[in-house]
Amino acid sequence: MDSAGFTGDEELESVIAELVERPALTGKERGGGPTTRGDRPLPLICVVGAGRRDVLVPFAERFKTTRHLAFARVDAQAVSTAVGSAGETLPPLPLLTAAREKLELDAFGPYHQPTFDRFRLVEWLTTQRLDREPGGNRRRRMTELLRRYSGRGPRTADDRSGVAPVVEDVPTLPARTLLWLVLTLAGAFGMRVTGVRRQARWLMRQPYVVPAHSRDIQGFAERLTLPHREREDESQVKRLLVHAFLEDLRAAYRRRHRRVLPRRAGVRRTAYVTLLLDNVTEANGGWELLQLINDVRNETGEHDPLLVVAAGAQWPEPLPPAHHPPAAAELALRAWRENLPLRRQRFDRYARYLWLGATPPPAPPVPQPVPRRRSGRSGRQQDAARTAAERPAVTAAPPAPPRRPAKPLTGLRARRPFPPARRGVAETVLSLVLLVALAVPAWQVQQAWSAGCSWFGARSHDGVSVRVVELGTGGTTQCVGYSDSAIQIFGKDERLRAAQRAVFAQNETAKRQHAQQPDRAFLTVVHFVGLTNETARADTDHASAEELEGLVLRQRQQNIPSEGEPLLRVVVANGGDSMGHAAMVAREMLAPLAESDPTVVAVTGMDRTVEQTERAITTLGDAGVPVIGTTLTGTGLAERSALYFQMVPSNQLQAELVTRYAEHEGAERLILHHPPVDTRDGYVATLVRETETRAEQRGIEVLHEGWERGPHDLPKLCSEADRSDEMVFYVGREADFGDYLRQVASGCAGGTDQLPRIVASDSVSRFVAQPDRGEEAALARVAVSYVGLGALVTLAGQECRDGGVPAGSPGGTPLNAFCAGFSRLHAERTAAGCEEDRMPWPAERSGVAYDAAGMLVSAVGRLHRPPVEGEPAGPPHRAAVAQHLRDADFQGATGEIDFTDGRIGDNRSLAVLTLEDIRDLSAQPRCSFLIGSPGEGRDHDPETGCPR
Repeated sequence: MDSAGFTGDEELESVIAELVERPALTGKERGGGPTTRGDRPLPLICVVGAGRRDVLVPFAERFKTTRHLAFARVDAQAVSTAVGSAGETLPPLPLLTAAREKLELDAFGPYHQPTFDRFRLVEWLTTQRLDREPGGNRRRRMTELLRRYSGRGPRTADDRSGVAPVVEDVPTLPARTLLWLVLTLAGAFGMRVTGVRRQARWLMRQPYVVPAHSRDIQGFAERLTLPHREREDESQVKRLLVHAFLEDLRAAYRRRHRRVLPRRAGVRRTAYVTLLLDNVTEANGGWELLQLINDVRNETGEHDPLLVVAAGAQWPEPLPPAHHPPAAAELALRAWRENLPLRRQRFDRYARYLWLGATPPPAPPVPQPVPRRRSGRSGRQQDAARTAAERPAVTAAPPAPPRRPAKPLTGLRARRPFPPARRGVAETVLSLVLLVALAVPAWQVQQAWSAGCSWFGARSHDGVSVRVVELGTGGTTQCVGYSDSAIQIFGKDERLRAAQRAVFAQNETAKRQHAQQPDRAFLTVVHFVGLTNETARADTDHASAEELEGLVLRQRQQNIPSEGEPLLRVVVANGGDSMGHAAMVAREMLAPLAESDPTVVAVTGMDRTVEQTERAITTLGDAGVPVIGTTLTGTGLAERSALYFQMVPSNQLQAELVTRYAEHEGAERLILHHPPVDTRDGYVATLVRETETRAEQRGIEVLHEGWERGPHDLPKLCSEADRSDEMVFYVGREADFGDYLRQVASGCAGGTDQLPRIVASDSVSRFVAQPDRGEEAALARVAVSYVGLGALVTLAGQECRDGGVPAGSPGGTPLNAFCAGFSRLHAERTAAGCEEDRMPWPAERSGVAYDAAGMLVSAVGRLHRPPVEGEPAGPPHRAAVAQHLRDADFQGATGEIDFTDGRIGDNRSLAVLTLEDIRDLSAQPRCSFLIGSPGEGRDHDPETGCPR
């Protein structure tokens, strides 16, 4: 401390240090003192008669060297001198204004920045003049004045806050009336003056200047301006200023919102605000300000975080009842705390003061003696007794306690805030918590996007359910599930995606039509195939797109304004690469979909005969959902489910076709090229077994030439020997067929004519559908035959694609209707710039999917019944649909469909189609051999069975 201090200044600083420190949340006091919960009352410390001016300067210097202690030293005499020389209108309490200006400085660390918005508003109003104008609208002028203070600027509107033009634009009278009512109520609650609403609410609820005498904030604010303030009680106005000042500090230090929620800004403030009021006198208003603070604290009963330390040379009038020397500051503080409850309850004038007298107060003047009658005591004794009775009760200062070492000056400090309340700590913790909480969803979103899954769309649309799964063992992912909306589109090939978009557009059309005609039959078909593939393998996107295009053709025929035709919605489902996740999708997605949506009548597609597909058929059958395989040919699939139907013949009939074709061509040896016979791929296993059995029955020698690692293990087929008595049958998947052809056709120096006849199984139709086969130069002039499952559509050729009647086919058949729709679709794709579909014939897979959907539409249309009165129309039961498929036949573009003798389409036609050059995309497949019907109304070749 400065050497120019007074006796006991170190003890006083120790007391100030104790008072400045705010009680912690735990309630533990520094130094093991008594426990205090919440904020405690703070005294008005008054040091009188120190013998010099500027007594508090050393204390201010000490505060400056301490971090995060908010304080303001105000020289009352200097402020009074400055006010006296100013020629402008000043607020009623200039000392408080000076304190506010210093406390608002951004110089006390990050945790002390009170706004003083209530005090500033009241202070500003007391300096404004609002003179009366003849015919003027005082309310409007006050509103504009408040707007100017809040920074909103003046308006030229009427008293309704500039909203009259807006209200007048409201078209209807009831709406205008309601809007005026809302605006009137808003004004009544003090919400009309934007920018000061919070201050207005507080001002209208606090006790000073009787705000209840004003109807709203505008009227109350007007009473605080000049000259209207002159009619108010000046002491009430000053109390309002003090109360606003203290309330702003309370708000900044408040630890809870609405007494419940924690408020970090208040928790992090661990030291009270100190006001050092130096050189106070009666004339400069210093003692008046202290008295106002005392009165406001007594009258409101609220604690505030302001510690006032005042110093003056002269004692105020009336004299205080008791005082202590500064060296006994701790003793004085304990006595003050003990007496405060009773003294503030009595509204004692000096209840909040803690008097420290460096010099004793002067003795009161002795009154003149008054003559009295003599009594038992002498007159002098009576006068002395009277004087003692009338003298103010001034308690003599107790003897100073023995001087003991002062507490170290380092006690004046601000405690570090509770860690969660520190700036940035809670934000960091919250960020980490959010980061951890969002890590899994973020990883899921990123994984979904990388796999092509719509993560958000699947959660916001009832018709979408997808999941990310691994593709093989390389860590690559893919998106499986189902979708009926463009929110989720599977695959990457543009033709495949365009086909899905066309399906989903028709779904929206069907929904709109059904909303307009709720009594019209409505059915949902789930088309379940593999729509995602490994990038390293030959994909089958175009084959899948062909089936979806067939469904689009059927949707376009159904989803038109009509009275009797059912509406068709198609849900596209993806079982993953090679249907590797078909069982999971069927169990966890499609079965629940069918349970929740009674319009789902069947699942079509199923893509290929593998173990996962077989398990999916069983799962769906157990759920009561019919399954219609469009291209499955595996043997024994009907045993998987009583509700399974197959649009195409089984492998038994395919083996019969190939062996009869070999016999027709005069082949004495049938060489089977196939991968390892794996029971998990039932298609290859059953076709190899059935072909071997049929060939032996016809006396044809069978030779097995399989591969273990890949088709490159096979021998080359070109040789100088005559191999016209041999036929090679490729029994495998389309993904290996390109490598197979390159291997067996390599080394043909004399040309590909040296090759034996190559016949491939029906799976190769996927390879044929891919346009990139035309880029394989090594396949030039290699003739390939393959089994066609929907040969009647393929053989319709160029005429069908152009929308005409196929050669040899009578008009008006289902095939003609298919060709008309296919021609329009092909024209649309060509106009849109899609050049990938360059084959001049319609795809057989389109025809099969078109017929499968048409068969279900026909069944639902026949089973649909008009709604009963009082009950809406409902979809037919799936079991009834399945029974109808068993009982009735259906004429389709690919021929007649009849399940009366069995649920497998072994009574349907099956053909060997030949491409003379597998690389030539414009070459039309020709029929080499056909078993079954050649088509409605068409003649056939008696030797080959092919239509003429």
